Amino acid sequence: MSAADLPPVFFDHLTGPPGRIASTLVRRLSAYTREDRVSRFKIGITDDPERRFNQTYARYYDEMIVLYKTASIDSVSRLEAFLVDHNWEVTDNAIAGGGGHIGESPYFLYVVLRDRRR
Repeated sequence: MSAADLPPVFFDHLTGPPGRIASTLVRRLSAYTREDRVSRFKIGITDDPERRFNQTYARYYDEMIVLYKTASIDSVSRLEAFLVDHNWEVTDNAIAGGGGHIGESPYFLYVVLRDRRR
């Protein structure tokens, strides 16, 4: 299977309380968003990763990585705000989270990436 055949949404997610996994998410996000790998990225929340990528990001980004899954809107919102704040200087996020309709549980925290070679 070539890279062109791979689906644009990948699930590499954690679950659990934000305080217990926040540092792991920072490291994972940093690994996915290394400057030599991507030119742009954005962090967000959705209840349907595939639909969100196809309807909102497919024209501007190359892939979506799902980083976290939870039934708690509070937990996913806290982690989104934390990760956006931690990466504020380099992310495409215009605000620190909460920019749109999220839907119903389960909730997914994701990062969309634009490949540096594009």
